[in-house]
Amino acid sequence: MEDLYEDLYMETKIKFFILIAIIIILIITFVTTYLKYRKDLTAGYKRINEIQSQIYQSKYGEVEYVLKGNGPTILISHGVTGGIDQGIWISKSLGEGYRFLVVSRFGYLKSSMPDEPSVKLQAEAYKELLDFLGIDSAFIMGNSAGGTSAIHFAINYPEKCKGLILQSSNVPGDVKTLPPKPIMKAVFGSDFLYWCTITLFGRNMIKTFVPESIWKRISKPEKKNLLDNVFLSGLPISNRTKGVLFDTYISNPSINEEIPYENIKLPTLIIHAIDDPSPPIEGARMISGKIPNSELVTYETGGHLLLNHEDEIKKRIRNFILR
Repeated sequence: MEDLYEDLYMETKIKFFILIAIIIILIITFVTTYLKYRKDLTAGYKRINEIQSQIYQSKYGEVEYVLKGNGPTILISHGVTGGIDQGIWISKSLGEGYRFLVVSRFGYLKSSMPDEPSVKLQAEAYKELLDFLGIDSAFIMGNSAGGTSAIHFAINYPEKCKGLILQSSNVPGDVKTLPPKPIMKAVFGSDFLYWCTITLFGRNMIKTFVPESIWKRISKPEKKNLLDNVFLSGLPISNRTKGVLFDTYISNPSINEEIPYENIKLPTLIIHAIDDPSPPIEGARMISGKIPNSELVTYETGGHLLLNHEDEIKKRIRNFILR
């Protein structure tokens, strides 16, 4: 009997130590994970806080912008999870010799979200900002989700638009089932949930931007750099939540509405990869066929980010603007 009690005691003791070990491992894992999250979030805040942006008080609310450089003016309309920081990154890819007007679209960073937002109102806000700055006209570059409002700007304000550039732009295509709004609000409304999502599922999510054929060929450091540039650059996501929801449920779907592309008489440059996993190349071809004075530049590979074509695209855009 005494041996039985001793065995039970030892078994209980072992289970207790195992439980303590598991708790310690969980605590260490959580602390390590949280410290990594705080490091990435702090880096995100540091990056956007270093931007010396200005605020224009429009009739739709505040519009954050940066005006820099000399040369032909290019208004940059950034993509989803972006903001003025993404727009500045796009401007750097174009090189020097331009005056860039970079804005945060509705609901991104310091830009307000109107009560009843639409891509037409966003285009009107561009026009109002140009008037405020005394800029007679500008080229507009719509990147990804920013393409929809750029298209409406070219249609509705041709006197303010010298030309339209659409790079991996949102284009008409199959109507997709949208994710439940409560889930989108939860993930894109919390810096920590967003960080956990991209940390755990980033390798699957990147397929929306980079074709599998390209992903397999690039090195591990290049993969990490892509994941950081595409997803970590969205931190702090809580400062972009309203913009992400606007793009997901209003701006992007509106591209499938009736849009009079034939009314765009301006020079138009459309750049799109055939293997873009997101906006379909067929939509880019359709738009190009309807816009009278348009040029469609396609690449067999490159995906949504147009990888490995950066120098050629820079030259294409320069020739388009300076011609």
